[in-house]
Amino acid sequence: MKTNVSKLLSGRAMAVRIAILALLVLGVGQAQAQNQDPDERIKAMEEQLKELRDQLRQLRDGGGPDADDPFGGATLQSSSGMTLRFYGESKYNWTKGTSGNYFDPHRYVLMPAYQINDWIFFNSEVEIEHGGVDDKDDSRFRGALELEQFYADVKINDWLNWRSLGLSLIPVGSINLYHEPTLFYSVHRPIMYKYIIPSTWMEGSTGFWGDTGVDGLSFEFLISSGIDNQNGNIDDSKGVRNTRPNPNLKSGNRQLAYSFRLAYDGSSSGVDWLKGFSGSASTYLGNYQETTTTDTSAYLWDVEAKYRIQSGALKNLEFIADYAQWHFGSPDAIADANVGDSMYGYRLETAYHIPYGNADAEIVPFFRYEGYDLSEGGKDANAFTETGSNNYLTYGTAWFLNANMVLKAGVRQSLDDVDGTEFSIGVGYTF
Repeated sequence: MKTNVSKLLSGRAMAVRIAILALLVLGVGQAQAQNQDPDERIKAMEEQLKELRDQLRQLRDGGGPDADDPFGGATLQSSSGMTLRFYGESKYNWTKGTSGNYFDPHRYVLMPAYQINDWIFFNSEVEIEHGGVDDKDDSRFRGALELEQFYADVKINDWLNWRSLGLSLIPVGSINLYHEPTLFYSVHRPIMYKYIIPSTWMEGSTGFWGDTGVDGLSFEFLISSGIDNQNGNIDDSKGVRNTRPNPNLKSGNRQLAYSFRLAYDGSSSGVDWLKGFSGSASTYLGNYQETTTTDTSAYLWDVEAKYRIQSGALKNLEFIADYAQWHFGSPDAIADANVGDSMYGYRLETAYHIPYGNADAEIVPFFRYEGYDLSEGGKDANAFTETGSNNYLTYGTAWFLNANMVLKAGVRQSLDDVDGTEFSIGVGYTF
């Protein structure tokens, strides 16, 4: 009934506006008719009718910038409460001494969202990777089509929200949560987010998030399905990357896991030096076997910090530090004999922001020292071999044309001669 009444009222209001516009057109036409010959009067009335049609279209569609285009936001935002966001990135990669040279339409991501009312907000994310995928064995499409997020946020009060049953990103590490290409400077994501925090890491889940009451300090707590190691998915070559299971709760390791994140954003702080600081601390606790007689816990923690100097001679110089580590309760229960009781990854990064042109345009040269170790700590099995750490220098430049588009070029150089030197260029979008 409420919807019908709203439609009736809006219809009457539009009718009144149409009538007013029509009277204005007729009045202007009659006034001009006294001094114009027939041809001029006809031409004037055609122009007035055209203007009237344009105005009626704006009234019908909410007065947006491009009412005929639903993605322009006029109809969706003004009448239905729906929004559509997008991000994507495309790359060219060349690796010295290998055949790994290729163009890659890496990601095409749509994020439809709908504000149901003033206390319920639906969110989703659908991603197409590497051009697409189909079910033919001989298909040229070898990418992926994935539902990465699917949930509703329900406001309980001013500081607490419930995240409904659905599919959510595990709240460990900022780039797992916020991985649009305009939010990091290299062509590829930092390498610790490939093997230690396997972005994009989403699971079937539910939980809570909100504000702590301390200005700038927020939290997120998530109950999710755990990692899957039934097929030897924890190993010393890819870390925990292959433990991300199908989100279906009926498959793989279905024990529950628990993650918690505290994050601080000082941009609105009243303390000047805190305005350039942000950081977070995250934990994840689960298991890596479906049934256990020993301690097969899998515990992950991550701490990160970012600081951008706000004033003085070093203004716009930025520093980033990020460290994450896994601990396994009983490494002997892991099939790969070279996996010890822990794994870790890190990055230390500096960047300098050079503004130009409009407020959103800037050139950002960066330098990053990063790496990981997937067989730390040893274990009781005699077959254990320490595979050692892999360390890299990654450097390059990100050229932000504006807030929505960035061009990137970079080099990732192995310090242990494990991988060939990699050169990449890319373009990223978000809007």
